[in-house]
Order: sequence, then structure tokens, then C-alpha cells
Amino acid sequence: EWLGCPWGHAVAPSTPIQDYRLHVLAFQQHFAALFGWEALERVKGFSPSEMALPNHPEVAYAFVKTLRDCGFTWVIIQEHTVEQPDGRGLERRHLPHRLVCRNAAGEEASIIAIIKTQGSDTKLVAQMQPYYEAQSLGRWELAGRQVPPLVTQIADGENGGVMMNEFPPKYLEAVRECSGSRTPIVNVSEYLDHLATLGLREQDFP
Repeated sequence: EWLGCPWGHAVAPSTPIQDYRLHVLAFQQHFAALFGWEALERVKGFSPSEMALPNHPEVAYAFVKTLRDCGFTWVIIQEHTVEQPDGRGLERRHLPHRLVCRNAAGEEASIIAIIKTQGSDTKLVAQMQPYYEAQSLGRWELAGRQVPPLVTQIADGENGGVMMNEFPPKYLEAVRECSGSRTPIVNVSEYLDHLATLGLREQDFP
């Protein structure tokens, strides 16, 4: 699944908020020039550069508002960069969450947060470790419904040739193995669509 990103690898905590918005718009214009505006409308997820989130409330609010204004519905984040309102860490990281930010004026912006779980270095992703982790998980309760968890990992580049040489055959092997099984491979947007068919909305997520 294609994810949006800032143009020029702009990092959200250290880029002026008005510039960051322009980086996101520049990516969208470039993507549309290559694949068309209809294809761009299907890009619902966003991957921040370096997976860095702003910790200043005003900047965090502007970050989320920029993503929503640009049509993104979810963002992938690291489990240790966010916390629950009471300060505790995330407990059920294999379920979607809501990333909620408020500015000094009391305005609120929120977006679905998909948690990239720990231990997702390039070698593990190349060996399809997320698939094998998912096999060990059962359904969880969410807003009164039993839902499948989602193991989400991401590799941020090429080291030692593993993504080029090891990933393709291992991916094909895992796809053949999981076809028709209780642990299907899905992308995030397909997963969120499935939850929607169960009647779950963004407001139901922790």
C-alpha cells in the first residue's frame, strides 16, 4: 500500500508548521503527476519522516490537522512515541488507536494511529516476521466486538541487500502459506475497511 510522506524528508518536530504543510502538498502533487488524482485519493495512510512526532502541543495539533486537511485518514507511528492520556504506555498496540492533539485555544485534531510494533528492523521485515507474530495472536474485544489484531511493521531502507534479495521469495512463500488461512495478509486500509463493516468507527478506538 502506498503511504503519503513529506516531500524532501522533512521532519515534523523541527520543520516550521507552514513549511511542513507545503512538503505534504508537494508530495501529493508529485504523486498525482505520476499516477493521477484518482490514484492519489486512494492514498489514505501517512508515514512521517524518521517516524518522528512533534511533542510541542501547537506543532502536534498542526501536524495532525495538516494530515486531515490533505485527506489522510491514518498515520503510522512508533509505539514508544505516544502515551495514553493518563501517561501509561500503549497496552494493545495491535489495534488502531486515535492520536488526539489539542492546541492552546482548545481546538482538537485527531487521526487514526496505526502502531508500528517494536523489533521491526529491515532483516525481520525481510523474513516476514510480522506474519509469524500475527499467527500467535487471537481476536481481541473492541467496543463490544471481537476483532482480529493487526501486526504492522515497516522497514526504512535497504541494509545489506536483505530487502532486495531476501524479501521477495520470503514474501511469496508467506502469501502462498496464508492464502485461505485464519491469518491473511492485508494492508492497513483493507483492515480498517473490515472494521468498518463490523460497525466500528474512529471514535471506538482507544
